[in-house]
Amino acid sequence: HKNCREWWYATGYLNDEAGNFYSFQFTLLHLGFRVCTPKVVMVALTDFQTGRHYYLQRTKLFSGEITVNEHRVACGGVASVQKNTRGMDFALRHKDFQLRLFANYGKGAFWHCDNGKLQMALPQQKETTLYYSYPNMPCEGKLTLEGRTFSVKGKAWFDKQGGTYSLWKPQTHWEWFSLRFYDDEEMMLFSFPQSNYQDGTYITAAGTRERLNDYQIKTTKEIIKNGYRWSSGWSLFVPGKKEERYTITPILEGNMNFAYFEELCDIKNENGESVGLCFVELLPGVRNKLGGGNDMAKLFKSIEY
Repeated sequence: HKNCREWWYATGYLNDEAGNFYSFQFTLLHLGFRVCTPKVVMVALTDFQTGRHYYLQRTKLFSGEITVNEHRVACGGVASVQKNTRGMDFALRHKDFQLRLFANYGKGAFWHCDNGKLQMALPQQKETTLYYSYPNMPCEGKLTLEGRTFSVKGKAWFDKQGGTYSLWKPQTHWEWFSLRFYDDEEMMLFSFPQSNYQDGTYITAAGTRERLNDYQIKTTKEIIKNGYRWSSGWSLFVPGKKEERYTITPILEGNMNFAYFEELCDIKNENGESVGLCFVELLPGVRNKLGGGNDMAKLFKSIEY
């Protein structure tokens, strides 16, 4: 892990017993530098009934409250992911919500891109990451939100990715798409529009995977948020795969988490039918010219609300 930029990441969507809809996120970001290894812990919940996004971020310069080993990733009382023989236990804590879930391993884990290797747009050997996911994890548990507790069920996706690439170069900034189709198939698309480079993975319902880099994804809408431009709608063409043509549209306009923009989107086919959900993660260097210290200070700030 020395000198690596890497992260442990989980997202999912949930329904409660009344049919209300939520999404959640957990991220532990490890910033490996020569002199120190700061870590950033993020937890989030979006309530699609009220449109409210709950977010907590903690930055740790040292590893006192951080646990990372083969079976557990945790930060104090804020968040933890615990592996066991059947799946993973997630626990997220915010001043306004608590979420506890058990996620079955589902189809299991899959290497992405070139047998786990993703070139981060630039051709240099060090500009790479290793990347795998558990893409289809049925989950259930309890959500306590603003003093009310209820049962929830849904689907989770767990990622582990990292390498020696340069996070600070705009050329390595990405637009990432985690497409989760209702027929239990998935696509992971890693696009670098400013570098004209892309890669990805297609995972079938039967549990086979193949590299997916012959696709076209185009931004159809942009918005300004937090003073930066972001994509906010896409058309997708995947030749020879499934229904081939899709539109990806945010359910709610996204939210700034740490230094990136994240949102849950609806996937529609050419007939306008909803066929899945897609988490999208956007980095600022794709659509913005970043200008040094002031931009970095603005982007890499600690937020708690």
